Amino acid sequence: MKNRLYIPLFFLLVASSLLQAQGIRKYAGEFMAIDVSARAQALGGAFTAMSNDVYASFYNPAGLVQIDGLQVGFTHTQQFLSSINYDYLGVARPFSQNGVVGLSVIRLGVDNIKDSRAAAILDDNGGLLGIDESQIENFNTSDYVALLSLGQRVGARWSWGVNLKMIRRNLTDENSANGVGLDAGVFMAVNHQWRVSAMLRNATTTLITWQTGEKELVSPTLRIGTSYRVQLPGNNSYFTPLFDVVVQSESTTNLTENSLGGGLLGGALGGELSYQEKLFIRGGYDDLQRLNLGVGIAIPHIGIDYAFTSYDQELGNAHRIGILIDFNK
Repeated sequence: MKNRLYIPLFFLLVASSLLQAQGIRKYAGEFMAIDVSARAQALGGAFTAMSNDVYASFYNPAGLVQIDGLQVGFTHTQQFLSSINYDYLGVARPFSQNGVVGLSVIRLGVDNIKDSRAAAILDDNGGLLGIDESQIENFNTSDYVALLSLGQRVGARWSWGVNLKMIRRNLTDENSANGVGLDAGVFMAVNHQWRVSAMLRNATTTLITWQTGEKELVSPTLRIGTSYRVQLPGNNSYFTPLFDVVVQSESTTNLTENSLGGGLLGGALGGELSYQEKLFIRGGYDDLQRLNLGVGIAIPHIGIDYAFTSYDQELGNAHRIGILIDFNK
């Protein structure tokens, strides 16, 4: 049994060494780690064990099996002085008694960027005399991720799920990139209150290739999460604390100086207070130690969530609005 475990680990190490020898740039997948759910963002991203709706396609596809019927989710975010737009659209529905399939699209973009390179008015010596505003053009830069998700129940307490994700990055009209990746997750309901789960993102290591020949490597990340629902006296209310441990396969100290664990190990924690399953108050700290707050309301067939993230050391705060439509409720 030990030999069977050592063999895949050996090949993973060899592959990692070869990619480093080729000079492939690392840490290219930050845009794929941004929360897509306003509910999850308000909880600091500690959502691996609680993902039980269409957004589970992103957080843990094994959680999709908790969907009873067709669901559609949409989220919009503006941040950094409204310069960056982040949007998510997803749909999921059961295809059998124990299986659920989902399709999601994520877009991160900066639109209407002014390009004045062709607008400069120069003298004979190359000195700048002015700008011809009629020659100023606008362009957009964007990243897209499409997820094809499958969740499958195994027995009464276990489920597993996988994502096939296709990546498209557009820097300019002349420079774009493509990539393909795989995620895998498992979920276990220990009892009615306690849940544990694990999600391995970029399980096979995702390689993104640009038209210029440059390559970017997205290394695997493991998230292990747990949640426990505490019933409160009366009024069908409860409080759920959540905690995620984040294990990186590559040290990211230089990218996450404020992370809870720094380097290879980090974490996120949050809590949700539910009143009659109609009003929700949420808060949490993500793996960069940023404060996240949010509220949610649920009416028949529709859930609306709001989340706020504080960027004390960066440009502006993030506000996120999410809508979930459940055609079965």
